[in-house]
Amino acid sequence: MTQDYLAFPRLFGARSVTIDVTVWHKHNSFLPVQLTDGARLNPSGQIWRRFHLGEWEYKQDPETLDDYEARQF
Repeated sequence: MTQDYLAFPRLFGARSVTIDVTVWHKHNSFLPVQLTDGARLNPSGQIWRRFHLGEWEYKQDPETLDDYEARQF
């Protein structure tokens, strides 16, 4: 009985401290964020983020010609 009791916690194994979520998802931020490539934020263009190796990474879609023209007026 004692041996079964001691083996029970090892059934689940150790959990990882950091979870790596490599799926990019849309992000709308009120504050400016640091992009992964170090570029400046565009006024238009969707911001994407993912949790990678314990920290958030951000990237932004490039501005399309339609977005640029819409911003001019």
